[in-house]
Amino acid sequence: MKILVIGNGFIGKSIILKLESEGHELLVFSRSPKEGISSRQVLGDIFDFSTLIEVLKWSPQIIIHTAWITTPGIYRNDPSNHKFSQSTINLTEYILHSEVEHLLVLGTCAEYGHQTAPSSAGTTSLTPNTLYAAQKVASLNSIRELLEDSEIKFSWARIFYPYGPHQDEKRLIPHLIQALKSRSPIKLADTSSTYDWITTRDVASAISWIISNELSTEVDVGTSFGYTNLELLETLRELLPGRAIQREDGPHEIGAGEVFVTGKDSPLLKSGWIPQDSLHSGLEWVVNS
Repeated sequence: MKILVIGNGFIGKSIILKLESEGHELLVFSRSPKEGISSRQVLGDIFDFSTLIEVLKWSPQIIIHTAWITTPGIYRNDPSNHKFSQSTINLTEYILHSEVEHLLVLGTCAEYGHQTAPSSAGTTSLTPNTLYAAQKVASLNSIRELLEDSEIKFSWARIFYPYGPHQDEKRLIPHLIQALKSRSPIKLADTSSTYDWITTRDVASAISWIISNELSTEVDVGTSFGYTNLELLETLRELLPGRAIQREDGPHEIGAGEVFVTGKDSPLLKSGWIPQDSLHSGLEWVVNS
């Protein structure tokens, strides 16, 4: 298949490498080149729609849109979320008059807002409480409406808590690994909430599965297993026994008691897709990378 991937960031690169390994013909559109990608990379800004239109002349059958602001510390309520949402809507309007067969856009579990139980796409209400999540939902609703009478297949892949090698060092898992290796004090800001951690290689596997199978529009990409940050830390301690000092950290904070976990009745899991990594094997992959 001819697949255009927009964005080659932390998750995007994993998707690209997975699809390359499966023999698809890829074109990657992003702001900067990324090493390790064998497919042709075209540089440009998604906010410069004239450049994106030139790329679309390649006539892809599938478009996978991964680009959005995710900068730690600012992305949740950064005004640029409006621009990313509008550019995604503009893309959808344009491909209505193209030969694109399938548009797949990455969403986020943050769209569910505050939850105290596992969430399932198409069943759990979307109650976003950040600008980032609200603009994701706005994009979802606009795209669904635009493509309602179209033959273009639309998939919204709602990613839960991704992690993997080369993740931004300000994210929790890289931060914990570095702290344990350097024997620095660790204070967790939340020990009561439960998160569905999923490796980027499992995310990539899920995206490949969505492309190849008939699923509902909204799909949750998670493992259905939840862990607290304290359990995450203890697993990393087991993997770094010679580097981490066995002592009491803290005082840790209790947190909000939220649950960001994919329900076991999620459409993706019910379709037969199975994540390959456990929390232990996934963290081991990251630690040894």
